[in-house]
Amino acid sequence: MKAGGDRVFYGWYVVAVAFLANFMATGTGFYIFNALMNPLCDTRGWTRTELNAAPAIGLTVGILSALLYGTLVTRVGPRILMFLGSIVSGAAFASLGLVNKISHFYLLCVLLYLGNAAMSGIVSNTAVSNWFVEKRGKALGVATAGISLSGAILPLLAMHMLDAADLPSVFLWTGMMTWTLAPVIWLVVRDWPEEWGMVPDGSLPEHRSRGKHECAEIGQTTLVPTPALMPADSTGRDPLWTPAGMIRTQAFWMVGFAYALVMMGTVGVMFQLGPRFTDTGYGRETAMALVALTALIATIGKTAWGALCDRFNPTRVVAALMGMNAVGLCLALIPESVVALSAFILLFGFAMGGIMSTLPILVADLYGRESFASVSRFMSLFIILEVGGYMLMGQSYDRTGSYDTAYVCFVLLDLVAAGLVFSATRPTAPNVGEPAQGQ
Repeated sequence: MKAGGDRVFYGWYVVAVAFLANFMATGTGFYIFNALMNPLCDTRGWTRTELNAAPAIGLTVGILSALLYGTLVTRVGPRILMFLGSIVSGAAFASLGLVNKISHFYLLCVLLYLGNAAMSGIVSNTAVSNWFVEKRGKALGVATAGISLSGAILPLLAMHMLDAADLPSVFLWTGMMTWTLAPVIWLVVRDWPEEWGMVPDGSLPEHRSRGKHECAEIGQTTLVPTPALMPADSTGRDPLWTPAGMIRTQAFWMVGFAYALVMMGTVGVMFQLGPRFTDTGYGRETAMALVALTALIATIGKTAWGALCDRFNPTRVVAALMGMNAVGLCLALIPESVVALSAFILLFGFAMGGIMSTLPILVADLYGRESFASVSRFMSLFIILEVGGYMLMGQSYDRTGSYDTAYVCFVLLDLVAAGLVFSATRPTAPNVGEPAQGQ
């Protein structure tokens, strides 16, 4: 992690901010509703299906916005988008506690997910990917660990805030937490290492020259623009994929559909894991503790799966991850068994944690650093299918009084996803230096 003597490579500071952005984006748009779902249904008179539609609508808009953000991030850089996203996200979440009509709740969820998508996802992943090549798996694993850690902290925090204050205050305080990210993002995030006299990973490959104006110290934390060191598209180091070339590759479709299928189960299960635990007889505090434990194990999983992708073939690693996810969900179907519950939390939590951390790793591995944002914006369109997971969970509970039917469907989808990723092959690179269309 260190370069230039005793100094920490600046890219790790970017990773730290991406970690915080992922923490708040996923926490406010997803995990925190484990603690807020029942209070919202009780005080507003909404059903679980109606409330599940809110993140489904917001997530759809957020994913579609990835097309816009994927273009903007290549033009204005991740720093500006992350800064503005934190402001919009904080304002939207703070306002959620003030509305009584479900239609108004839906509208604010749209704004929330637009803000969250601007400060996390493709934008924060691009910021990290720009700073790392050899250590990309580890860096993205650490950055996306914030996604799961939020599930270990924010639901419990929201539960204790509810004991001390009313529902609108919980939304306001959490929104203010998101606002505090804005100045941190602005002060720390930098778009490209080459623009500031550094190179990815903090070390200079022998085959890549520094240019006419050499940087004073590789990995230095004092950032001074160095015009001669521009992003690698001018070096010919990585090929640039056009949208037309990308969609003709087998990997694009197989990887895209695989992650869409596995994400249906992941978001469906984790969005209301707390209510499931309470439905099966656990008290509120025990249920939140179990959710926190699952998310904490997922945090460990994110860094572990990222490190595994650095050492082994990422497609094989991801296929194993998705298979483990299916096994974990099967264990959740065994009733009244502490052993099965413990194994579910361990296996499902560890596997689930690696899903969103391995997607950017796989995209960068298959298509290269300079095409990462361009490919990711189209790949993210597949993830829109995950909204079906929310609705399937809501309908399963409202019609049968249990989530078991949805869990069985998710197991089957995970197995199909594992087969798709395992069968994916590395795409043939286009002509080096060919500019990507639409950038």
